[in-house]
Order: sequence, then structure tokens, then C-alpha cells
Amino acid sequence: MTTIHAAVLHKLTKEPHGPASVQTRDAALLLTPAVITLVEQITDLYGNRASKGYGRFEEDELTFPTAPVLRGMFKDAATPFVDGTKLLMNVLSGKAMQAPASKGGYVLMVHGRSKTGDDWFLVAMINNVSSSAVNEATLEIEESVHVDLNNVRVAGRVNLTSWLAGDESSRYVGFLKARGEVAEYFMYFLGCKLVIKDTEDTKRLVEGLRTFARGEGLDQAAEDEFLRRAHAYCVERSKGREPLSLEELTNVAWPQEPQKLQHSLASAAVEISDGFVPDSRSLKPLLKFHGKTAYWSLDLDRRALSKGHAKFIPETGDLLLRNLPDALKAELEAEQRDD
Repeated sequence: MTTIHAAVLHKLTKEPHGPASVQTRDAALLLTPAVITLVEQITDLYGNRASKGYGRFEEDELTFPTAPVLRGMFKDAATPFVDGTKLLMNVLSGKAMQAPASKGGYVLMVHGRSKTGDDWFLVAMINNVSSSAVNEATLEIEESVHVDLNNVRVAGRVNLTSWLAGDESSRYVGFLKARGEVAEYFMYFLGCKLVIKDTEDTKRLVEGLRTFARGEGLDQAAEDEFLRRAHAYCVERSKGREPLSLEELTNVAWPQEPQKLQHSLASAAVEISDGFVPDSRSLKPLLKFHGKTAYWSLDLDRRALSKGHAKFIPETGDLLLRNLPDALKAELEAEQRDD
């Protein structure tokens, strides 16, 4: 269960190619059921969105002042929560001005704690949308206004625990990767230096795909086909040195329900960064099982199991190989006779 420590809502006013201004609250939001529900919906939406970038804070804190503001709020305890969020709104306004096509909205800022015990700080830009609703008392059609959760495109989160612990191997800043200036100006607002780790992200993706396949309870043949489709897409990107799109991958690998795969890859706390170039060697586990001891080395195509060329016996931990090549059988038979 996510714990919410504090939340506040401010407003960034800006039209495309226009000036930016801010309107701020002087007090945090009361954590009413409505506020808690909205925050949980936003955090779930952020967590389930596959297209995210990850990195760490820029070293230049004069140009990118979000880190020192957060340090004053959550490490030094010198800046109260609401005062700190007001300072961040000024940073956001300045970065939005540098992205002429950007638009404003209501800016939700939240300090919370995840189920794993990590403290985090979330920023998301939201907007209202009008729709029609039935008045149950009068049966009249009335205009209704609610938060448009379907079109949240700008959001980011800082893992405060990893950052303040000084874990330099961690990519403790994440943000939704929209297209064009929208993603870039918000990345600059966060002060995030994007960190792409092709090999690491490829390994995380492979494990995420295999975890999804196991969770779906696929038979061996269906699992092989699913992983081969994913492998083919990734290899194509690897050969062309082109960045991978998780949205495209999920449509190719699991076309019957791509969003389900997107959510699986996003919600498994593995932080797969969108836009990395797949590492071809790290993709091999999608097609093959590999193992070796001091006495043998094995590369087993996954299809060997589904087509009956190999059988794993879990009870004994033995692997049975069938249909050996004639040359290998002859060598083994000769060895047996010599013994």
C-alpha cells in the first residue's frame, strides 16, 4: 500500500508559443479520500506507462536547480514542503518558456512512500475535461468536469531514498517519455541527465519478457513464438543501431493485447528505459538456454523442448537429448566400446 505524506496542487498557465505564469497554493492539500484516490490513480498510471526515461541529476545545479531544492526539502529539512514546491514551480515555468510548444496545466506534487519502503517525490501535470453525466435525482443530462487521466503526458518521479543514499549506480530520476519538446523540457525541469545502459536494459527487458510469458501460463510452443517475435524486433533495431520503442515492441510481440505487456514491463520494478539500442549478445536467452560445467558446454534452442528434441526432468534435474547427429552418436559409441 502506497503511503502519502503530503500533496499540493499548483497551476502553470501557458499556451503554445506564449508566456508562462504560475498560480500557487499556500497550504498542502488535505488528504481526503478524493485526494488519495487521485494520487493513487496518478501513481498507478505513471507506474504502468512503459515509455519512460531514467537517469540521475545533472552536476550543474545552477542551470538545473531542482536537486538543491529537493535536498533542502528532504535532506536538510530547511525548506517546508509547500515552500519547496513553489520554488519548483518557478523552475518549471522557466523551462516551459524554453519549449515554445509546451502547454500549462495543474501541477500535482506528492511526497510518498512505496510498498518497498522507498520514499519518492512525484510531479505530474493534469488537466480537467468536460463530459456529460446523468443527474440521478432529476434524470437530466448535465455537464460534468473531471480530471482527464487518459491524457496525462507529463510526469516524473525521484526515488529520494536511492538519491539521498548516494547510490551513483542507481537511475533514481524517471519521467514519462512523450515525443518532442514536451519530454525534453520536463526532463530539464527535473534536472535529469538521461542514462542509457544498452546491455543492462537489454538484460532487464529479456527477464521482463520471460516473466510475462511465465505469468501468462503459455505452453512451450506459444512461449517460444512470443519470445521469437520479441527477439526479431530487437535484433532488427540492434543491427541498425536504432533505439528500441517499448510501445512498438509490445505491439509486435503481443499483438492481441499489447497494453497488457506494456503494463507488465512497466510495473515490474526493473526500470527499463525506453529508447535504448538492444545489445545482440544479451538477447540470446530469448532463443537459447546456455549452461556449462568443467566437463561440457550447452547451447540449447528453446524449440528443442517444444519439438521433442530435448526434455527436462524437474524431479531429477536431468536433461535428456534426443535425435543426436550421426557423427556424434558414432563418436560416443566408439568411446563406449573403448571403455
